[in-house]
Amino acid sequence: MGCVSFDLQTLEKIKNGEILKGLRDSKKIPEPKRIELRTEILKYVSYYRVTFVSAKFIDRFNINQAIFYGMNRCLPIHLPLLASKNKENENSNATTPSGKEKISQSEDQLLDTKPFLLADGNYKLKITKPIEGYFSLPKGDDLIPSISAASILAKTYRDEYMEKMDLKHPGYGFAKHKGYGTEEHREALGKLGISPIHRLSFCKFLRKEGSEPTLF
Repeated sequence: MGCVSFDLQTLEKIKNGEILKGLRDSKKIPEPKRIELRTEILKYVSYYRVTFVSAKFIDRFNINQAIFYGMNRCLPIHLPLLASKNKENENSNATTPSGKEKISQSEDQLLDTKPFLLADGNYKLKITKPIEGYFSLPKGDDLIPSISAASILAKTYRDEYMEKMDLKHPGYGFAKHKGYGTEEHREALGKLGISPIHRLSFCKFLRKEGSEPTLF
């Protein structure tokens, strides 16, 4: 979440109890360590889903509506989806902005706890079954391990996507700044104009010196 370029990415994760060391806000973790932590997270995760909401959706409905829509797409519909470890996480789960979703699920064993949503931010949400309730906390990605883990998965998958966009739309430096409003990115936009993956509603931030929201 919080990308200014291309998509809004949301991920809600339900863990099976284990807490890994080093979990915190993904933006405060060096990239190599994020990749390492993602590998460990996927070993222990009970359920996760990454989904993208398009830039066009955000421009049309606003960022908050995009967040709520993304969250709803992440939530499981049926309890059987809330299963324990999935040995095929990396192979069977892929989320892309084209509408496909990265989902982790297993058939072998259901969770023995009631599903509960933890969210980063300050939101009032309408939660339906099978989710029993939710807790929304500002800076939760730096305070609650499961939200930290979710933010790490979300950022690493999104960063990889931005590297692919760097090949598709060369010159903007997506692989380097990952869509954030750095000086390099602002200069590229001034020279090349807005690409098809930029959020039009967020480009105004580029006029503010030193601001670095993401543009996708």
